[in-house]
Amino acid sequence: MVKLRPVIDLIVPFARVLRRAEVDPKDVSLKLVLGYAIPQSFLFMWLASFIPFVGGLVYSLLLVPVAAKIHINEFNIEARANKAATVLWYFTVIIIGFGGIWGFVGHTVLADSVARSIGWATGSQFQIELAFYHLGFGVAALMTIWIRDHLITGLVIAKSIFWYGAALVHIKDAITQSNFAINNVGPPLIGDIIIPTILLWLLFAAYKQR
Repeated sequence: MVKLRPVIDLIVPFARVLRRAEVDPKDVSLKLVLGYAIPQSFLFMWLASFIPFVGGLVYSLLLVPVAAKIHINEFNIEARANKAATVLWYFTVIIIGFGGIWGFVGHTVLADSVARSIGWATGSQFQIELAFYHLGFGVAALMTIWIRDHLITGLVIAKSIFWYGAALVHIKDAITQSNFAINNVGPPLIGDIIIPTILLWLLFAAYKQR
């Protein structure tokens, strides 16, 4: 794991931010988050998108947990509940936090392209509303770099309800409207089911012993 750290820090830059926050949250500046972690994450998420269909899931469900494991080893976190809380923190900051910023950009700057990939009509103002939803959750989740615990709990529960609801909408759209666009029944649908299930399990594991 130690040998992987430089590579993971490059690909998952929030790992460096969260290790610093573990020592002292006040040592993490907005400049580090806005000027380093977010832009570099955009670069590597964009590169991951070139892996057909599953690039985003590989980044989220493989690389992020590896980064969390390095964090756990470095700080000698041994209690099962604390390990789960650490992995949950990484998922919250990167998947909900950075993912919210990513979603905001997708539904604004690339709105028509994203709409077509989901099988939606272009030009809908509801897509702009969805963009600000993503932005709101993204900003709140990034705040867990400095404020953890109950903020993470609220974010995970609220976001999981959205993800499960979105999965039902995608499935219904496929059945009733024959919408089999890749971003309607493909990886996003899988993520809408798998990711909240993992986060809720981690939340339960983190708080069960407490």
